[in-house]
Parts: sequence; structure tokens; C-alpha cells
Amino acid sequence: MKRSFAVCLFMLLATGPSLADDATAKLAFFYDSCVSSGPDFERTSERAKVDEWPSMAQDLALTFTPMENPEALQGWIVSGGESESFRALVVSRADVGGKIVEGCTVALGDVDATVFESALVEKANAVSAGEEQGQDRIYKRYTATINGRSEAITLTLPLYAKGSDQIIASAVAEQQIEH
Repeated sequence: MKRSFAVCLFMLLATGPSLADDATAKLAFFYDSCVSSGPDFERTSERAKVDEWPSMAQDLALTFTPMENPEALQGWIVSGGESESFRALVVSRADVGGKIVEGCTVALGDVDATVFESALVEKANAVSAGEEQGQDRIYKRYTATINGRSEAITLTLPLYAKGSDQIIASAVAEQQIEH
């Protein structure tokens, strides 16, 4: 819960005064970066270099990842400030029960959480795997099979969505080795 509070506070400070952006564009960013081909540490790191995203401090990146004790972790602030709403992307890799899993997380500011969630569930054909309610956030878990690969998707949403929300969306899957 401390991580969620720190992340939300950071996002509130970084979002600036912009109005809620189109949830569809934010969903496309998450889906294209993390879900459509699954989390991929190397691919995302290369994209960050090409797009020249500024790096995020390791301790801040750690607050975004759903994995404990990742073996590899990188994060970037993709956009934010006065004219753009906040977007950050974090990738991680960890050994979980003898299997290498990769995670991909986006933190988004100024997004309609309700629209984002329903569009994600529809696009990914995601199935609810439960939820947990915190003091001011709700954690919703989903499973989805994308291109034959099972993914666990977690949404961290405000308890009371207001249409201009800060959310965190993560996808985790077993590492896929390409031959």
C-alpha cells in the first residue's frame, strides 16, 4: 500500500493541469507496449533508446512493478508536464518459482479509468481473476491469452473514478524466448 501511495502522489505532481485525455489512446499505449506481444524487457528497452525516453530513478521504477525483487528493472517517463498528461513505462524480469517472468507496467495520468478498464477487457478478451480493495484504490486482476501466450493483467484504479484519474496497468507473463 505504501508503494501505491507514493506512486499516486508522484503521478498527481507530474500530471499537470491538462484535462482528461482520450482513454482509447492511453489503452493503445498500454496494449501496444505491454499486452499485444506480451511483456518483453529487451524489446521495450530498445524502443526506449530509439524514442529517447528519459530514464526513471530505479527506486521509483520499483514502486511501479508488480514483481518483488526483480532481477532486472528499467523505467522511463514517456511524457508529462504542463502540456501533456503523465505516462511512464516500467519493465522488469524476475525468477518466480524457477520460471523467468517479465512484467510491463504503465502509469497513466488524466485518464477515464472506467472507460480504460472496459475497453481493455473487451480488446484483450480478459477474464476477471478477482479484486482487492485498498483504502483509496482497487486492484483488479484479469487473465488473458494473447497470441497463444497467457498473461496476468492487473489494474490499479481509484476507488471512486472521476473521469480524470491516475491508473497503473501491468501485464506479467512467462518470458518468451525467440529462436
